[in-house]
Amino acid sequence: MSSVIKSDVSASRKAMHGGRRKTTIAGPHPIDLHVGKRLRELRMLKGLRQSQIAKLLGITFQQVQKYERGANRVSASRLYDVAEALGVPVSSFYDDIPPDLIGTSIAQRSATITQSAVSREDPMQRRETLELVRCYYGIEDEGLRDRFFELLKSVSKYEDR
Repeated sequence: MSSVIKSDVSASRKAMHGGRRKTTIAGPHPIDLHVGKRLRELRMLKGLRQSQIAKLLGITFQQVQKYERGANRVSASRLYDVAEALGVPVSSFYDDIPPDLIGTSIAQRSATITQSAVSREDPMQRRETLELVRCYYGIEDEGLRDRFFELLKSVSKYEDR
């Protein structure tokens, strides 16, 4: 067999495993990134540190970091445990999946969600925003909360007054 044919056969064997092709996309799956992002948001909205949620789950805070970055996948049973610890339904981790990820190829999904997950320009992804929302809903007096909201609108550049 010529060396060209041998290398093609070798490459073909490497691409196949158990009759299925392996994906060649490096990095976390876009859905894992989305679930990790939602985990971080929900944890922060509940006012929990990584170490606190880790203790509730019986894992290390480093593992929580890996979940939040999408570096490690969250198994179905672990996701159930996380949802229980945060007091949310499991489905909340799949809320707000960008519409452009639905019905697209793996490569397209990966590029789209990687860019959105990495982007720190989105103010909704900032720690300050999540803490502000948590504090806002921590105001039990609805009238006071409404007045605070009106105050924020009056001193900001918010245009939909």
